Amino acid sequence: MRRLSSFIGLFVMGLSIMTVTTLNKSASANSPQRVSSSYMEKVSKKMQYYRLNKNIRPASSNLSKKTAVPKGTILNLDYTIDSGSHQKEGKALISDLVEMSYVFKKKLGFKPAYRSAYLLFSYYPHLFTRVKRPAYVLPYSDNVLYFGGLSALKREADSSFVHPKSTSKALRITSDGYLELYVRGRKPLSDPLFNWQYAQKPTAYVKIAHAINKGSKKYLYYQKKLPEVRATRLYHGKYRYRLRINNLHTPYRYTSNQGANTYASFYSVGGSRYFTVPWGDGGDGD
Repeated sequence: MRRLSSFIGLFVMGLSIMTVTTLNKSASANSPQRVSSSYMEKVSKKMQYYRLNKNIRPASSNLSKKTAVPKGTILNLDYTIDSGSHQKEGKALISDLVEMSYVFKKKLGFKPAYRSAYLLFSYYPHLFTRVKRPAYVLPYSDNVLYFGGLSALKREADSSFVHPKSTSKALRITSDGYLELYVRGRKPLSDPLFNWQYAQKPTAYVKIAHAINKGSKKYLYYQKKLPEVRATRLYHGKYRYRLRINNLHTPYRYTSNQGANTYASFYSVGGSRYFTVPWGDGGDGD
């Protein structure tokens, strides 16, 4: 009887240990997991930027009227083959993930100006110059910074597939050099894959006058105060405000309740935590 009782006790204890282990595995499987910066850099999509060498009318667009994009404009464009191109080979440049500013789209004739821009240019090499990534943009993402840390990432990723909603705000850096603030409105910040879906005009915006990169830190300079963003007031020199954006180099992978992987890089912006969802193979990047 003693042997039988001992065996039953050991069996029950074993089941308890297995149950706890299973629960721990289940919990850890749904927790953000650190990944290496080198891995993220390897798989990330590298954005391409072009400067227009003259006023160019797109071969196709969602502009409300046929308007030429001004000479000197810097756009995030991707090389493609498209039947809409006027080139015989179909060579074209199409607008990519980093959006133009609300101000620029309004001037250009987008109606409403807050919607995503679609531009397709027939690719004639003498009309476009490939340029280095502008100093003001982020390395790999679509340049949207969502407010919050790991808990915000989990909340956004878990809710977006079921009942898209957001309790966040966001900053967006545009291809033509604006910093836009978005405070939560009626629509969610993004779709389930973190494609930008904030269909409202920015709450506020500033033109970036100058940008400097020093190691992991980026400094943006502009002339007027941006609400809800803590920047350093400068009392000397030609710029009035300086915003520090610090890449924390702590990328994470998070598997949502629906089983979808989301990768995020974390930044300190004016002392507050933000994250961006970089793009690459499957939305990876740092």
